[in-house]
Amino acid sequence: MWHLIALGFALAAAPGPDTFLLLRNTLAGGRAAGYLTLVGNRLSLCVHISLAIAGLSAVLARSETLFLAIRLAGAGYLVWLGITKLAALRKDRPREGEPRAVAFDGLAAVRQGFLNNLLNPKVSLFFLSLFPQLTTPEMLSGSPWMVAAAFVGGNSLWYVPLVFVLSFARLRAAILRFQRALDGVFGLAFIGFGLRIAFEEAR
Repeated sequence: MWHLIALGFALAAAPGPDTFLLLRNTLAGGRAAGYLTLVGNRLSLCVHISLAIAGLSAVLARSETLFLAIRLAGAGYLVWLGITKLAALRKDRPREGEPRAVAFDGLAAVRQGFLNNLLNPKVSLFFLSLFPQLTTPEMLSGSPWMVAAAFVGGNSLWYVPLVFVLSFARLRAAILRFQRALDGVFGLAFIGFGLRIAFEEAR
């Protein structure tokens, strides 16, 4: 089980769409927004793992059309999310030197975290290919949910303290002074992730 905990931690520590969204929401909305985004992300991760354990991932792997649809849907969502972030830069321009506070809808934060992970094709690809190779039939038949808990626990070991540290008032206030630039970076990052996925499928 320890190798699953380590793998979950390593994947979380590698920057990706989930990390960018979590950082953006924590910096913009504070600790509550960050943890609510993480809740949605964890719920989506449980969906991926449950599908893998139930054997439905094997069905998706045999259907190239369905898997392609999942990849393209994920790419489209990332591009849409990035465009939304960039479009928001044109609204509510803060006065110079004044951090901009953002009121966050808790349900929206959970939804963003859930969809961002659910439609991330890299997560789907991981559970469709690599994850089954890291478990044994004995592990899956004897304690399948311990396998899931080990991976989710290791994955959360990175995100939980990350949100906690970034939500400190002084650190957040300092970073928020550069929020518009960060929003632009996050928006371009989301678009870049989505376009790269789409280009990979177009080859």
